[in-house]
Amino acid sequence: MTTRPLDDFRIAARPEIEAWLRRLLDRQVRLQLSTPAGASLLTQLCSVDVEHHSLGFEVEPGPLQQLQALLDSAELVAVAYLDNIRLEFELDALVLVQGAALSTLRAPWPAELYRFQRRQAFRVEPLGHSYPRVLVPHPHEPEMALRLRVLDLSVSGLALLLPADVPPLQAGLSLNAARVELDGDVHFETTLHLQHVGPCSPDAQGISPGLRLGCAFGTLPSGAERALQLYIDQTQKRQRLLKKP
Repeated sequence: MTTRPLDDFRIAARPEIEAWLRRLLDRQVRLQLSTPAGASLLTQLCSVDVEHHSLGFEVEPGPLQQLQALLDSAELVAVAYLDNIRLEFELDALVLVQGAALSTLRAPWPAELYRFQRRQAFRVEPLGHSYPRVLVPHPHEPEMALRLRVLDLSVSGLALLLPADVPPLQAGLSLNAARVELDGDVHFETTLHLQHVGPCSPDAQGISPGLRLGCAFGTLPSGAERALQLYIDQTQKRQRLLKKP
């Protein structure tokens, strides 16, 4: 992770917190709510109540078990991406408010939030075929364990190859409990947010036909961003050496 002190990224002033929350609300930015145990929900703000300092999140129809896991958790983290900025804040316990037309999740305003400027990260294409790779359960077929080839990689996300014989995925899904293996010794787990899906044609690099999945990283565990940056730096150096006559 970044070596700068977290105080450099912390926002604690109420007016500034309100301003960022309103930007998320006005632009209907998708947020990922996650628990330490791995439960997650993709949602968006539907209200920012200044008088009562409370937030409302939309609840879309989905598995009740996943929603209940969020309601039962004492620790929750919300992550959103606004242009090149990553916003992250903790939430106290959620409360489900059921309405006639729409159910919402209510939570107090965060006491602070963190604003990380996402640099235009270098994307590198792996030099080998075995690593890096991602191991993750298929979201629609939990018993199907996927082992997906990484097509390119940056500190903010990666592109995966979904083989043509695997049930397809749609943009907007979250791939939970994804194990990202940079090599045989370096790996970490995170949630991958599926942002783009498109065809991937075979080429001279030995890439099989299938779907290209463009994913953004969710909350990264300690040390993961540093490991990613180290892998990218080393791959760039090797690519430069290979290009020398």
